[in-house]
Amino acid sequence: MRQDSIAAAGPLVTFFLELARIPSPSGHERAINDFLTTRLRGLGLEVREDEPLYPDSGSSAGNLYCRLEASVPGTPILLSAHTDTVPSEDEALPDPTLVDGVIRSGSRAVLGADDKSAVAAIIHTLERIIREKLPQAGIELLLTVGEEGGLRGAKASSLELVVAECGFCLDCTGPVGGVIVRSPSQKTVNATFIGKSAHAGVVPEDGRNAVVAAAKAVAAMKLGRLDGETTANVGIIRGGEAVNVVPDRCAIHCEARSHDQEKLENQVVHMLEAINLAAAEEEVDVEITVVDEFHGFDFSAGGLPIELAERAFGRLGLPTERTSTGGGSDVNVFNLRGLPCVNLATGMECVHTPEEYISVESLQQMHDFLMALVEEARGANGQMSF
Repeated sequence: MRQDSIAAAGPLVTFFLELARIPSPSGHERAINDFLTTRLRGLGLEVREDEPLYPDSGSSAGNLYCRLEASVPGTPILLSAHTDTVPSEDEALPDPTLVDGVIRSGSRAVLGADDKSAVAAIIHTLERIIREKLPQAGIELLLTVGEEGGLRGAKASSLELVVAECGFCLDCTGPVGGVIVRSPSQKTVNATFIGKSAHAGVVPEDGRNAVVAAAKAVAAMKLGRLDGETTANVGIIRGGEAVNVVPDRCAIHCEARSHDQEKLENQVVHMLEAINLAAAEEEVDVEITVVDEFHGFDFSAGGLPIELAERAFGRLGLPTERTSTGGGSDVNVFNLRGLPCVNLATGMECVHTPEEYISVESLQQMHDFLMALVEEARGANGQMSF
């Protein structure tokens, strides 16, 4: 393997590596936000930061928003990415390496290409547009925090300042050219079974075992891939304090996702029935909450952001692939708020693991795409066909 010269790789790669070296797990985005705010203000942009998601934490931060006012007519667009990452094991720090055109973490830390590769490509594009005084029809930038913790930053954003007619979020694995046109809705079901503790070896009959109730509920649920549109999972079970005590509490945390709203509702009802029946059989109480995590979207038939993106990829000769996903992203929130928005692949791979990587070619393709997208938006001005 050949260790590549970072300097020779250019300013975009250098910028991404700077971002990768700044730890920013969800809830601790203060350092990277400060770094990005300074860089954006250096371009003459007015940067607004929302209230921190966790105001009692000194390392928490809020979403960053700025706008480059239009210089020519066309379709104003929003570009978005998130600044947080999943935590790294043992708080390891990335020491990025560039070998044979591929950037890797260089340690047991996640690289953070999800989603700092998009952050770097977007800001590098803005820098070039401003520096070269290129015509554009209005570009807004929204960098969210807390995406990995449940789209919390996007959910906290009001989009009240946004004037864009459509948005583009760069936050998906796969080759550049991938366009997510369909995403499911998700609900979480949290249940706490409340029984009665007792000495397990002396008077077990005096107890009401909350763990047994939870186990019965989970065993009765239909889980996994239920059909081509629906999945369900139990991800967390917590209960008991000692092996010789009948446990009086056990909590389970479940989720259901579907591209079909009726199927989602039916699956949630099924899970609730399993929980309540198990509680009744074991004579324990149960406390249940159901949370709407995000709502799905479907651009299979096309739409403004789809057509703009595909035209931009066409300019570059990059093949476009419309794909469906089983996951959620900030895009789900933006669409629910009334801003037509799609998620785009960035070329990052093995995300959320120490093996995460991205190629220099993918970073460059993202930048080239964004430049082409700005050109398409400049020429759109009501010319889109559906």
